[in-house]
Amino acid sequence: MREASEALEQRRMEAVWRERAARLSERPAAAEAGQDFRPVMVLGIGAERYAVELRDVEEVLPPVRATPVPGAAAMFAGVINVHGEIRPVMDLRRLLGMDALAGSERPRVILLCKEGRQIGLQVDGVEQIRWIGSPDFKSGENSGWSRYITGTTTDLLMLINTEALFAELQIGVAT
Repeated sequence: MREASEALEQRRMEAVWRERAARLSERPAAAEAGQDFRPVMVLGIGAERYAVELRDVEEVLPPVRATPVPGAAAMFAGVINVHGEIRPVMDLRRLLGMDALAGSERPRVILLCKEGRQIGLQVDGVEQIRWIGSPDFKSGENSGWSRYITGTTTDLLMLINTEALFAELQIGVAT
């Protein structure tokens, strides 16, 4: 009897998971109506939420600690080995002027890719994939925001400018 109720509960859970997966995989209805929607990955830094465009995300790595590089700019956490290749890692907390994580905490690293180049972005956590659209998005041009933020949504999700991050990588290499 108990086995039958457990099997029934398992089938119910699987049905809920399938329904959630189907709902999450759908684009917003407004996107089909011609509005500009784009998928983003929502990242947590302390109590704040940031996002990067999904097209720039190559891989989400497990919690890892970057190896510091002597003489590197303060915004760089160090380097990591990704599939046998060494990749630089930027600390989003330092870049945005926030306090560093406690020494015992292991941050997540999001591997970003743009025009064949890769860089790691160290964050506290990865929350979800979400679609944001032009009606919900306010551009950060001439607003005094950091050059690393391209804008924000009505619920204060800040979109990270990955081009600016890769530009910092070039500056770090040139100096």
